[in-house]
Amino acid sequence: MEVWAGMGTDGLIANSALREGWYGKHMSEVQAHQVSTDTGVLLFGIYIWVLIHIWRPVSSRQAMTIGLVLLGMMLAVEFYVGTT
Repeated sequence: MEVWAGMGTDGLIANSALREGWYGKHMSEVQAHQVSTDTGVLLFGIYIWVLIHIWRPVSSRQAMTIGLVLLGMMLAVEFYVGTT
């Protein structure tokens, strides 16, 4: 669960801080949203890459299980928040 909390904290706080404090002031709302989406994907990708290198899955099955659990948790949050 710490991994999931870290993803939310890193992604939401860092990405929001970048958007509000830096580039959001210099572009339209739509452009800022697009850049925010790109930086969010990049930050999540880096975070997951680091975690995979720290805790390597022992098999393809375990890697698939981890991915499906994270997907399920993400979908649950999205439906709970109501953004999908």
